[in-house]
Amino acid sequence: MSQEPTIVVGGGTAGCAVAGRLAEAGERVVLIEAGPDFGPHTSGRWPRALLDPTIMPVDHYSWGYANSGVHGRTGIAMQRARVMGGCSSHNGCAVVWGHRSDYDAWEAAGNPGWGAAGLLPYLRMANERFRVFVPDSSDLTPFHQLVLEAAPAIGLPPIADFSSLDEDHGLGPGPVNISDRLRWNASFAYVDPVRDLPNFELMPDTLVERVLLDGDHVIGVAARGPDGSHAVRGSRVVLAGGAYGTPLLLQRSGIGDPADIEAHGIYVQIDLPGVGRNLQDHPALSVDYSGTPELTKMLDDFVDQGGLPREEGTIGLFSSKRCEGPFDMHLYPIAHRNGPGDWSVLIATGVMAPKSTGRVRIASDDPEAQPHIEHCYLTDPENYDLDALLDGLLLARELGATEPLASLIGKEMGPFVECLSNDQIRAQIPISSAHDYHPSSTCKMGPSSDSLAVVDPTGAVYGVGDLYIADASIFPSVTWANTNLPTLAAAEKIVAGLLNA
Repeated sequence: MSQEPTIVVGGGTAGCAVAGRLAEAGERVVLIEAGPDFGPHTSGRWPRALLDPTIMPVDHYSWGYANSGVHGRTGIAMQRARVMGGCSSHNGCAVVWGHRSDYDAWEAAGNPGWGAAGLLPYLRMANERFRVFVPDSSDLTPFHQLVLEAAPAIGLPPIADFSSLDEDHGLGPGPVNISDRLRWNASFAYVDPVRDLPNFELMPDTLVERVLLDGDHVIGVAARGPDGSHAVRGSRVVLAGGAYGTPLLLQRSGIGDPADIEAHGIYVQIDLPGVGRNLQDHPALSVDYSGTPELTKMLDDFVDQGGLPREEGTIGLFSSKRCEGPFDMHLYPIAHRNGPGDWSVLIATGVMAPKSTGRVRIASDDPEAQPHIEHCYLTDPENYDLDALLDGLLLARELGATEPLASLIGKEMGPFVECLSNDQIRAQIPISSAHDYHPSSTCKMGPSSDSLAVVDPTGAVYGVGDLYIADASIFPSVTWANTNLPTLAAAEKIVAGLLNA
């Protein structure tokens, strides 16, 4: 065993998996997380909001990021978790694998081993460790049961198994990472089993300011914690700060596009123009409904009888008119409980194969400074993303007008209610659409011939010895699915390569 540990930066979804797997294998590991640690899931110290799988407490323990890019308006909150478990501690608990064509495209782009066949074992490993299960329809809220009944009439048949790589059309109960009515986050799944091992060290409430290099070789990180600033030495460093945090850390370390770095008085160590570019996410919108007293009573009765009122009980897969693959859209009806007798019901839709890309840049050498996050949603020159959202809104409206849902969902509300023509809808979409909490691809994986590639297929950063990335930032393109499980699978694959190197 090396005298110096492997340093894992970021205790989110990917970082927990990397640190846990390495520690289980007997390697010395230091896991550094900028947010708090509340101990194992049995500690009794975890805030209830982070354990409750029926809500998305995205404003709890958040970095407070906001979008500054083209989207019709600025200031849209881009919440990323600053707490152990990362976004798996405050997400919607939806666990979807995507489609094999999605991953096969990664491999075809010059990333051997990252196709569906290569990733499948790691998707299964992550699925098991995350305690994923598929709820029975009787476990769903009455609203989602009505959705299941109505969906076949609009051409969305029941989906047999979301935990596969072959489903491409239909609607069904979505798999979830819920255990004993708790959100089973990555810290519970990967860190709890190694917390007491002598070769594992956790440093919470500690912000990594930059990676330390000796020439073109990593030697550790500079960190700021409860005891002040200090250096942490390591034999290698694995970055898992996510699609925003990882490129920002690289840029503060002098690794990236010189134009993004030199303006802030930072010396350029490694010229990697792809750092922070290729930012992708799933643009989304919702059609809101008033509900009815009958539906409210059904939902309240469900809770009173012990039902778990998850917001996102069902997921639909379908194709827009301009779809270039097996599917390119999600439909996800939501019932949010504001309190007894007060529910919000809506049908949301998102583009799973978007064409628009943006970038992430530091605004200062201060690691606590707000960065420039420029998603540039709906700006692809061919208007693919805009057209796809239009198709999604029309299908959401069609579902809302279909029995047995139509009689109970109430009247349409919200910004699209006055939009009677497709042209009016198209004009409203850039103003009222949002995002799906799935940023990725800002340190894309690719061959050395790709001018924007930041890491090779092992996760190794080009031009820097023993520096790796193992989070969603390395995705060549955003997955046709929620990114949580694909991120875990990618981390599992990267750490397997480190252990076998």
